[in-house]
Amino acid sequence: MGDRERMTKVDTSSLFSEPGTRMELPGISGLGGWLILIQIGLFASLLLLIVDLSQVAVIMNPAKWGLNSDTEKDLYYQVMNPLLWFGIISNVILLIIVIVNLVLLYMKKRQFPRMMITLYIANVLAGIGTWIMIGQAEIPGALNGFDTTPARNLTIRSILTCCIFIPYFLKSVRVKNTFVK
Repeated sequence: MGDRERMTKVDTSSLFSEPGTRMELPGISGLGGWLILIQIGLFASLLLLIVDLSQVAVIMNPAKWGLNSDTEKDLYYQVMNPLLWFGIISNVILLIIVIVNLVLLYMKKRQFPRMMITLYIANVLAGIGTWIMIGQAEIPGALNGFDTTPARNLTIRSILTCCIFIPYFLKSVRVKNTFVK
């Protein structure tokens, strides 16, 4: 090792990341692997939320329900109307988060993993809220209220999704290498 080797200038700029970006770890990157399932899930969620919201005008109109008696009208205004409004508001919030996530995903922004975790938690909270509201709904003259099984199953499915994908977003090398901007 002579003086010539010590005097050589080395370009060290590639060793440091630009401000606002993370250094890429060795390994895989890109929107492949398990991120394909995430993309499919986001597009399916987008489609389902749009379909749900497009049916709101029909569902929210009490005239379409064929309410004849005062008991049926009371049931609608005391039980169904608040439940429907909760569904609309939660679906709009979830739709906004899904659209933001799709934009962040394809721009490969660093905020994407945190926003996906936010989406998963929002899904759980919406499911729990729906489950509670359905469980507390009382129907006059009926022995039981509404069946809470679909809301319970949705909540359990959302919790299982959180248990699988939140650790993936926190630990995956592909996620850390892909979302660096």
